Amino acid sequence: MSVSARQTAAAVDMAAAAWAARMDARALTADQREQLDAWLVADPRHLGALARARALLLSQRDAATPTADDPPPERAPLYSRRRLLAAAAGVAGLAVLGAGMRQPAARQAYSSALGEVRHIPLEDGSTLTLNTDSAVTVAYSAGRRLLYLERGEAFFDVAAGPDRPFVIRSPLAQLATGGGACCARLGGDGAMTVAVLSGKVAVEGAPSALAETLDRVTGRDWTLRTGTHDAVLVTGGQEVSVRPGGAGHGTLVSFEPVAPGALDRALMWRQGRLAFADETLAQAAAQFARYTHRRIVLASDGLARRRISGLFDATDMAGFARAVAVGFSAKYREDGDSIILSD
Repeated sequence: MSVSARQTAAAVDMAAAAWAARMDARALTADQREQLDAWLVADPRHLGALARARALLLSQRDAATPTADDPPPERAPLYSRRRLLAAAAGVAGLAVLGAGMRQPAARQAYSSALGEVRHIPLEDGSTLTLNTDSAVTVAYSAGRRLLYLERGEAFFDVAAGPDRPFVIRSPLAQLATGGGACCARLGGDGAMTVAVLSGKVAVEGAPSALAETLDRVTGRDWTLRTGTHDAVLVTGGQEVSVRPGGAGHGTLVSFEPVAPGALDRALMWRQGRLAFADETLAQAAAQFARYTHRRIVLASDGLARRRISGLFDATDMAGFARAVAVGFSAKYREDGDSIILSD
């Protein structure tokens, strides 16, 4: 081990001792709990170091036998034998977590390139479909099917398994279902859209950083609360928008109106198509921009507000632009990676 590695380990132990002393002296404030969570998440070694520090602190206190000659401390919290045993049991449990009470589930990462739509069969009979420039990490275990939506958009055709929940996590929310079909998309504005075609999906806020770290380290389910009053239940034919609620407001889930056939059109990307129904050219151009580095530039506001309907190849931006030029008597011009349409 190098000198720098030894110094790093010593620094971890010193920080853990400081946290153990704070926890022993008094209850942590809300700010301190957030700081502790962040510290535990920062390095997987921190969890075990804190367990060791608390165990050492308890053992030293238990071994001490004050005599009648010892002056009373100014601020000495009262510890009963029962409280010491309960605390020791808690520390023992924490230490077991650090050692790995259960091996974390094996992980498999899947991603799609810009403009690619990728269909992936999963080991339980479910199917994962990734839209352009998307990524998902799969972590199946004996009791749970867990997937992380890292970026982009994914469609999940979930094989029934009521005793083995199918859980989809993102930075913003957690989705859980026993079977059915749903789609989740992460937006650039920090929001997420969840559309359910069949079955029922429970939507709730994402796990805390600490709970997520414990989950990843131990392979145990520390966060899933499917069916509780905190979850919003979304059924087939419904779509919800999930947004950060701001300080103190958690995650906000709102139901979005769905016109007949809208979900089917929105999911045509699974066949490599984009379907528009009376949408503006600006909206259509934004959809095409997800599949290529090229861009459609609409030279006037009037042209951008023109509306279009139809089914188009998602990777054929030039073909779409030429169809627009013909349909709206617009001028078509290419300039590098830009296709310029003007009146």
